[in-house]
Amino acid sequence: MLQRFFTWFEIFVGWLAAFCAVIVLLMSAWISYDVLARNFFGIGSPWFFDLSEYALVWITFLAAPWVLMQDKHVRIELLIDELPTKLQRIIGIAVSVLAFLTCVVLLWKTSAAAIQYYENNVMMARIWRIPRVWPYIAIPIGSGLLAIAFLARLHHYITSSDPETDLRVHASGGEGGLPKGEV
Repeated sequence: MLQRFFTWFEIFVGWLAAFCAVIVLLMSAWISYDVLARNFFGIGSPWFFDLSEYALVWITFLAAPWVLMQDKHVRIELLIDELPTKLQRIIGIAVSVLAFLTCVVLLWKTSAAAIQYYENNVMMARIWRIPRVWPYIAIPIGSGLLAIAFLARLHHYITSSDPETDLRVHASGGEGGLPKGEV
C-alpha cells in the first residue's frame, strides 16, 4: 500500500516537474522577446519582470520534490561515501527527519500567510495587481510535497540494506526515483 502511494506520488511530482520545465521554456521565450523588443523597437514590457519572479517561485517549489525523489539534489558525497553503511543510514535518517520537520514548519507558516493573503484580499504592489496568494501558493504546496518526499526517503533509509549505494546506482543509471521495491 505504501509502495503504491510513493509510486503514484513520484508520477505526480514528475508531472509537476514537466510543468515547471514548460514554465522555464515559456520564461525563456518571454525574456527573449522583452530583450529584443526593448533593444530593437524601444518597447518595454516591465510586467515580464514580475512574471519571471512569480515563475521562479513556482519552478523552485514545485520541481524540488521531483529533484529529491530522483536523488539529483546537491549532496556531500565525498564525505558520505567514505562512512560505514550503518553511519550513512543514521545520517540519512537524521537528515530526512530534520528536513521533513523543516518542510512541515514551512508548510504550516506559509499556509497561514496564504490564508491571510486570501482572506484580506492582499494584492501585489507591483505592475500586475494580482492577489498575493497566487504567486506564493506554490510555497506551501511545494513544502508539503517535499515533506512527503522526505518521508519516502526516510522509509528508504529505514528499509534498504545499503541505502546510499542504492540511491547512487539508481541516480547514475537514469532510472529515476527511489529504487522500486525499496520505497
